[in-house]
Amino acid sequence: MNRRLYTIIITGIVIEILCVAIAFIGDIEKNIPCFAFLYTASFITYIFAVFYVSRDGEIPEQDDNSSREILWVIIIFSLIFRFTLLPMTPSDDMYRYLWEGKLQLNGINPYSHPPESSGLEHLRDKFFSGINHKHLSTIYPPLMLMVFATADYVSHSFISMKSIFLLFDVLSIFLLLRFLDVMGKSSVNVLIYAWSPLILISFAARGHGDSLHIFLAILALYLCAIRKNLHSAVSIGLAAMSKFVFIIISPFIVSTLIRGKRLKYVIALLSVITVLYLPYVGAGKGLFSTLFHFGTQYHFNDSAHFLIFCLSIGSPLVSKIITIIIFGSVLLLLYKKHLNTHFVEQGINRNESIVRLAFLSIGVFLILAPTLHPWYLTWIVPFLCFNKNRAWLILTGTIVFYYFMNHELFSSMILNNNEWVWKEVHWLKLPEYLPFYGLLIYGWLAKKDFTLRSLWLNRNLIGGRS
Repeated sequence: MNRRLYTIIITGIVIEILCVAIAFIGDIEKNIPCFAFLYTASFITYIFAVFYVSRDGEIPEQDDNSSREILWVIIIFSLIFRFTLLPMTPSDDMYRYLWEGKLQLNGINPYSHPPESSGLEHLRDKFFSGINHKHLSTIYPPLMLMVFATADYVSHSFISMKSIFLLFDVLSIFLLLRFLDVMGKSSVNVLIYAWSPLILISFAARGHGDSLHIFLAILALYLCAIRKNLHSAVSIGLAAMSKFVFIIISPFIVSTLIRGKRLKYVIALLSVITVLYLPYVGAGKGLFSTLFHFGTQYHFNDSAHFLIFCLSIGSPLVSKIITIIIFGSVLLLLYKKHLNTHFVEQGINRNESIVRLAFLSIGVFLILAPTLHPWYLTWIVPFLCFNKNRAWLILTGTIVFYYFMNHELFSSMILNNNEWVWKEVHWLKLPEYLPFYGLLIYGWLAKKDFTLRSLWLNRNLIGGRS
């Protein structure tokens, strides 16, 4: 048996054993230290697979059979991992998903009525007590709400809701395989997404809905790469209507489409947004009230934003304004760079530029985000299949320290905005973020040094001093 194939099988077995152990925990929140140990062990095994087995994603051309065998092993194990974790106790967000799905099936607009509304008492069931922020109406965009209703129509249960989001997670694996091929990358790079402990816990175990917009965003980029222009514009509109943040990558896609028909794709994008909002428009200002509330009142597990908050003398308003200015400025620079280069670049170079800039925009958003839950980091993981950034890979492991902020060993419950929440433990951010920022800065300096060396060498060669 090929040594690399043998190694991938062994690492897959180790991760599956750890998945079984995690599954036996049941509810992560009730046994955080044990979960953290098992998660860390699975992450170390995963990193070994990423950097040893894939060897930068290169499989020798003469070993095509080995490449196919390795790919099949990756896919089969990725499915086994997910089915192993599927029965676990989901996140408390799942109670909200089920509630809002049920509201819609009863003809009630989730933007208009928070769960604690007295007029909804007749709809309360065994899941109602687990809903968080009962005084707030939904924060989710229309497409996400429609998926909630679809899953709830099938069955008013955790397994139905988790299964539909797990389906999008699995579809993302196969879509990434197609996308990697188009981009001229080795298919084994799909391991970075398919075996990621963060992805496995976020979707298979906890049931978060982020798999939907990840699939749609990657679909939009893939369709753009193969020149399915109208489909790409529609897909990015759908992605934005399942998670607002993905609207920030839409200019990269729309501006890349055929120049003379760009207005056509903008209209398609706006039409998707309009059509999806129509069934809920009766809520009026309630459409965005909860989004605005969370955006202005909450921050938790932030990094760069926390420093801005401290420099703003603890003013939430000032820190948010400064953060928005910084984020907007970075996005404008990225968009300008894209507009200056995308008409020159062709083929794979053009596609790589779009993926890289989309990766950077999502990365900057996460760095500046006032709140960073572990499942938010899943947004960046698909991009790591195309750019194996060590800093972001490490952060998907060190994010485990987040869970200790929700444990009585380190934290305590406090009253915030009329709700009992866990107090943020700032020193826990040090082991979580220091490795990330250290690797990020090191990578930037190394790249800058390489660029300077290349320029110096080229100048000497041109000058005849080789």
